[in-house]
Amino acid sequence: MPPPTYIPLRVSLPNTLRLARDPIQIFSEYVARYGQNYYLHVGGTRSSLITTDPDTIQHVLQRNHRNYRKSEIQADQLALYLGKGLLTNDGEDWLRQRRLIQPGFHRDRLAALPDLMLAVIDEEVDYLSRAARTGEPIDVYQRMLHTAFRIVARTLFSEDIADEDLARLGALITRLQEFVILPMRLPLVRPFLRWFGIQGHYQNLSRQAFSLLDELIDRRRESGHRRDDLLQMLLDARYEDTGEPMAPQRLLEELVILFVAGHETSANALSWTFYLLGEHPEHLAELRREWQTVLGEKRPSFADLRSLTYTTQVIEESMRLYPPAWITDRVALADDATEAFPIPAGTLVAPYIYGLHHHPDLWPEPEVFRPERFTAAAKKERHPYAYIPFGGGPRLCIGASFAMMEMQLVLVEVLRRFDLVLAPGAEVVPKALVTLRPRHGLPMILRERQ
Repeated sequence: MPPPTYIPLRVSLPNTLRLARDPIQIFSEYVARYGQNYYLHVGGTRSSLITTDPDTIQHVLQRNHRNYRKSEIQADQLALYLGKGLLTNDGEDWLRQRRLIQPGFHRDRLAALPDLMLAVIDEEVDYLSRAARTGEPIDVYQRMLHTAFRIVARTLFSEDIADEDLARLGALITRLQEFVILPMRLPLVRPFLRWFGIQGHYQNLSRQAFSLLDELIDRRRESGHRRDDLLQMLLDARYEDTGEPMAPQRLLEELVILFVAGHETSANALSWTFYLLGEHPEHLAELRREWQTVLGEKRPSFADLRSLTYTTQVIEESMRLYPPAWITDRVALADDATEAFPIPAGTLVAPYIYGLHHHPDLWPEPEVFRPERFTAAAKKERHPYAYIPFGGGPRLCIGASFAMMEMQLVLVEVLRRFDLVLAPGAEVVPKALVTLRPRHGLPMILRERQ
């Protein structure tokens, strides 16, 4: 592996606005031109090491992870609006929170959630059935955002959240997510956002979201009712060292992060999967054969999901082509080195996950949708860090199993009932914000199956 190439400012600065608008195009052009590791001035302020090399990524995320922290882009800018939850926290405080929350996502806890998820999915299937009769295109991306948000709400709060509260919370979180990409991607605008009161406006929206969640928690406590949901787990959790529960503000911050991280990534992955299956009906037919063999006519149970191997492969290949978390970053705390090159202290290292998942040296014909890439045998032959849709190392996404279960259930229940085809004239291109979403939505025509 050659050392990283330094892309000069005279090349990168003129592309700053292009990079802000379409980072995947720029990053991928540079991978093709400069190789798997290169230094680039991102946002015109600092030089960052962009990498699609699985060895470098494994070194940073796993082998020497203690020497790396999340950058101020994630730890500070996101935290201004979303608080210090698992996504934005770091260091020993993050580890303490992770240990506290992890039991809520163990297999025995997840086994209680499919019925809650299926209740939401049933509501969505009823909506889709009514919409399909009109023959008009349906924006599947917006429907999956709606469904995934409601699934997170139901698994957190059971039946304790009213539709109007859920709609208000969803609107607040959506506005925050759409805004936060600006200060994250263009550091030079941050002072202007403060001076002109824009930052304060969005922090006020954040406070409204926190206040609404606080009301919901108070209602649960005052009711005296215990529920078998994630909120109850968080309320019951106790720190190992003190035996104390989470402080009220810390609980709120973790809830906000669970809402944000728990719905948009799944919604994006599901949207891209529906799109790919609409374009590749042969793979949809194979899915339905698996469902008939494993499930027959019954609804999927938690135990059934482990047997849906082809369904899992389809989701995994979809997240290879369109990884919801398309990039991440870490900052080196002290001087470090891989086997190939040094990484000085203070270097921002950015694993470019989209580029990693599309690199032809790792994935032959990388633009082709091929679920068989994810058979057990194929996985054994591949570098363990060639595919990281949920990150890697100790910070592997805490909700990965939750998300896979949710996506399996949605695919089974929706695609048993409907055929989906892309609406005529629809332009489907990715848009890289905090997550990778369809730029123009995903208009599809649904036809109910007999």
